[in-house]
Amino acid sequence: MRFIVADWGTTRFRAYLVEEETILDTVSSDEGVSVLRQGQHRDVFLRRCAHWLEAEPKAPVLLVGMVGSREGWVVAPYASCPAGPAEIAKVMIAVDLGNGRKGHIVPGLFCEPAPGAADVMRGEETLALGSGVSDGIVCAAGTHPKWIVMEKGRIDRFATSMTGEMYALLREYSMIGRPATEPEDPRGFDLGLDAAERNNAEKGKPAGLLHLLFEARAAVVSGRMATNLLGPYLSGLLTGDEVNSALTQIARPTKVTILADAQRADLYARALARHGVGIETKASRDALIAGLFRIVRHVPSL
Repeated sequence: MRFIVADWGTTRFRAYLVEEETILDTVSSDEGVSVLRQGQHRDVFLRRCAHWLEAEPKAPVLLVGMVGSREGWVVAPYASCPAGPAEIAKVMIAVDLGNGRKGHIVPGLFCEPAPGAADVMRGEETLALGSGVSDGIVCAAGTHPKWIVMEKGRIDRFATSMTGEMYALLREYSMIGRPATEPEDPRGFDLGLDAAERNNAEKGKPAGLLHLLFEARAAVVSGRMATNLLGPYLSGLLTGDEVNSALTQIARPTKVTILADAQRADLYARALARHGVGIETKASRDALIAGLFRIVRHVPSL
């Protein structure tokens, strides 16, 4: 089975021609949804993918990611957890590609972790479904990492952290992160993990992340921390605190499947090892294609 995928994020457009789970061809551009106005998405897609539409007249077209957000092509409603490929496929919405051709936007997922609370994802649901994990924990690393609980091949629930965004804000806009210098000393990451352990409720009275962040500034201005340690230190502190939080919200696993590049996966491995948790890894793009293949098979009308 051949199908066409547009993985449309905030800053990048990536598209693939796929057969089963094998990528045959790819195109990409910097035409993410953040730089497009309403009504421009169809033209961008056709400009990049019209040759595939012509060559593969019967291939289903799936669009995933921020293309279904308020800033995207159309707003796609969220499916609700728990959900698997069949439930997600049922709520995809169609967009017109012209000449009688339709594309279908994968909806994303809504989760209610506690009464009155809310969490959402767009795109990571396909990664989780393609992770190869039927029962266990998946971490989709990124700007907003998702910790996803899989049960019987379906997404049962998830929790999001804003680790990457917080790191960027601290480095660019905060007096805490601005003194950081390069070349960075990677030893700072493990020092940050050390600090995060002080905010682990399982090890006593938590110090509080906000307090620990200011301690980083105090360490620099007092001369107790070199400025080239500061960037990795903040990364370690935030990553360690993310892991602390995730492991308090889910039953402690023996391993977690990390969807990330090798460098980022190694950082998670170091953070999780302090909790006695191992990791397996899978490339995000491979998980994306595998997950979409699972979804498309549940929509025979395509």
